[in-house]
Amino acid sequence: MIESRIQPKSVGRIVTEPFVLSLAVVDALVVVAFIGVGLFMHTIEPWAFPAYTVRTATPFVIGWAIAASLLGAYRTRVLESVGRTLGTVAVAWIAATLIGGAIRSSSLFPGGAPPEFLLVNAGLGLGFILPWRLAVTAGHRLRAGRR
Repeated sequence: MIESRIQPKSVGRIVTEPFVLSLAVVDALVVVAFIGVGLFMHTIEPWAFPAYTVRTATPFVIGWAIAASLLGAYRTRVLESVGRTLGTVAVAWIAATLIGGAIRSSSLFPGGAPPEFLLVNAGLGLGFILPWRLAVTAGHRLRAGRR
């Protein structure tokens, strides 16, 4: 019988399969949702100003893409371990916040990045990205037959 389950192939540090691309896209959507909630909390309706919302979220999506890739958030061993997911995603999000803050401080994007903003962004952002990535890890472990 032919096994239909796709086994991840590793090229260096990143798993290469459609799952990872899907995961990266949903990660970006989670970051945009986080920024959207932040805008809403500051009385800006993100659905009424979609271009502004995208411009506000873009530095942090870029920061996440860089940090998550470099720190190995898409590696098989991270996706298979709750502890590794917690540690890697937390460090990657804090790095993404700093990278995003640096980008947001440029003249290309709206807003600045004072230290208190970055602290709030790092803390509350973890409340968005960590539960999502822990759910992914749980699903990945369940699919692989681990608990």
